[in-house]
Amino acid sequence: MRVFFVIVGILFTFLQAYSYDRVVSLSPAITEIIYYVGAGDKLIGVTVFCDHPEDVRKKIKVGGIVNPDLEKIYSLHPDLVIASNLTPEKVLKKLKSLGIEVLVLRFVSLEDVENAIRVIGDLLSSNGEKKKKEFEIALKHEAKKLSLCLDKKKLLVIISYQPLYVAGSKSFIGEAFSLSGANVIPDVSFGVVSNEFVVMNKPDLVILSLKGEKLKGAREFLKKFSIKSVSVTPDNLFHPGPRILIGLREVEDKVCRK
Repeated sequence: MRVFFVIVGILFTFLQAYSYDRVVSLSPAITEIIYYVGAGDKLIGVTVFCDHPEDVRKKIKVGGIVNPDLEKIYSLHPDLVIASNLTPEKVLKKLKSLGIEVLVLRFVSLEDVENAIRVIGDLLSSNGEKKKKEFEIALKHEAKKLSLCLDKKKLLVIISYQPLYVAGSKSFIGEAFSLSGANVIPDVSFGVVSNEFVVMNKPDLVILSLKGEKLKGAREFLKKFSIKSVSVTPDNLFHPGPRILIGLREVEDKVCRK
């Protein structure tokens, strides 16, 4: 009897992993996770913001994260659409009303990211737990290297300027840096802080996940108060998935190897 249940379990996992062959992703992070678990060939549609890895540029574009082209998605005949909590509920309801199966994943904490890797891996490649553990090991490895220069340092991560929007200690970004021993401020997930907050709390290091005029403005503001900062490629750090490992290595190169 026990052998019977083992066989049934294996068959269920097999069928579950191969029942979705036409997948649409409504998030760059989700797209990157799908490739990470080895199921990029099942992707038939992605958002206009999905640009990593290189192969994804060949996929059909279905609009944005909050305003996807529903007609285009329907025309692709997907058997699954995977979205993040950034896609409006009314859009998700419309997709479901069209008879399309929709999976919505939350991306705020590191636990959310790890859960997304596990769920997507199980659904599309039968390797969710394996890839989740692989990510956790890689994350700890990168954090250990960063600890050489971030341990006990007060750290602020700015992801937008004017307003000054930050990734705090309860965000997946903040939690990743906390693994290195950094004291990430403030104690929130994501939120707006004032210029006064930055000056009064004077961090040892500010990481700028910005570009263009926002990056320039933030640098000039911090320079006035002699606050050290480094910039990283925004998408590497801000995408909640395996790409954050690249962002951490970028910080290590710019801070620990100087």
